[in-house]
Amino acid sequence: MQTFFFHGFSGGGGQPLGPFARELGLDMSKVVLLDMPGFKVADGTLDPAVLENPEAYEQAAEAAILAQCTAGEKIRVIAYSHGAIPAFLFAARHQELVEQLVLVCPASSLHPLVSLLPRVMRRAVGVAGVERVLSIMRNPYLVDAVTLYGRKRYWSHDALRMRLKTRREESAQYNANMYHLMQQLQTFQRQCDHIKITSVPTVILRVTDDEVIGRDSVQWFQRHIATTKIVSVSGGHAVLAVMPKRAAARLKPLL
Repeated sequence: MQTFFFHGFSGGGGQPLGPFARELGLDMSKVVLLDMPGFKVADGTLDPAVLENPEAYEQAAEAAILAQCTAGEKIRVIAYSHGAIPAFLFAARHQELVEQLVLVCPASSLHPLVSLLPRVMRRAVGVAGVERVLSIMRNPYLVDAVTLYGRKRYWSHDALRMRLKTRREESAQYNANMYHLMQQLQTFQRQCDHIKITSVPTVILRVTDDEVIGRDSVQWFQRHIATTKIVSVSGGHAVLAVMPKRAAARLKPLL
């Protein structure tokens, strides 16, 4: 069975999820590490109306997803962070195709502290313009500060160094699309409250110390999916990047 990975807010696209996919013991010839539209400079400037609308955004990515599916076979979808939004919508639209849905640190809203970022950005963009604000967000010192905000005491020195390097590489890809994509997390729960998944078994992996997603994020997905199993692992929102073995060990028996 093919497994499709939907990434979160990564300017690196789907590739950073490769180590986690390998830790799950998946046949990598049947793994698709999606590059969701809008996250790389090479994507160009996309239509803000599509980027800000969760359903329109999922439909924009849908053709590329279906084109990579093996005819006549069901698929598994594993989504991380913001990737849970298009993954949930895709699974809801294609319940006959998706055999299993796995949501890791699924974001349907933002942590109260993190939710200040899009508000500040919105005001700053009105004054300085999108490109000026994004240039500040790409600043290595600011990127490092945000990364250190999510650091946990049990990270190794090597894990921290790797995470700082990766986040700098990803942030260098930030473009105007990112500003509009963030708006999804302000409207998703309200706009998509009518959507339900009735026939796709779903596993939700939550972490004990998530500093990014809203406290009601996991519960929102649980309420909108008929069959869910929620499991926990110690860690923060960056668990897939920093401790992929720990997260994979929790999920492998459920795949």
